[in-house]
Amino acid sequence: MALTTTEDYLLVTEHIGQKPVLRTRFTTQAYFVFSAVLDLLRQGGLRIVDGRLALADSKVLTAQPQFLTPLCDRLVTDLPKAVTPEDSLRLVTSWTIANVLYDGIMGRLQDQGDVTPQIFQNNLKPHVIAVPQPASRQRVLGELIAAIRDRRNDSGLVDLWLILAQQDALRWLINSRDLPDLTTAVADRLAASVDLRATQQLTATVGEVIQAKKFWMDSWLS
Repeated sequence: MALTTTEDYLLVTEHIGQKPVLRTRFTTQAYFVFSAVLDLLRQGGLRIVDGRLALADSKVLTAQPQFLTPLCDRLVTDLPKAVTPEDSLRLVTSWTIANVLYDGIMGRLQDQGDVTPQIFQNNLKPHVIAVPQPASRQRVLGELIAAIRDRRNDSGLVDLWLILAQQDALRWLINSRDLPDLTTAVADRLAASVDLRATQQLTATVGEVIQAKKFWMDSWLS
């Protein structure tokens, strides 16, 4: 099963630097889980109904790799009970889902030669980090720019753009000279596509869910 957005998100986001983001940063980790949700949506296992994530074809969910089982189980459990768009997306903040997903995607990317596992010590606890190969990261960024610039029908890369835009991360990844024209191209696509606007709204809702959870955690820890 294709998990293009999830794999590409890891390749352009993860780094070893001062602190790996997908093992240690709550916000980025939650968007990583959401990238897998969008892959399942593009595969036909999920759909968007009135701004809310909903089940579509359960066979798609049961056919996923084993490391997606925690995510798929939560989707099957949560979505029939979800009343609001926020209810349907709270699962993206699950640490358990994020960590299992990370290990699974790291294995796939390692098999493809796109990452190298590396131990990172954080607060005395070691983590295995998927360190992207520079060429693999650059390949994804090049494909992303080309897909937007040339109006290619590549939903995985467009979804990746929407997530990075929601995070305000594009300015760190794309040349400032190119970004305005690319942003305009995406705006034109959004204006022409009801389905794409629905995905953008879902992405915005994820941002609200993540922010609410961060406020809750800050309050609980204070």
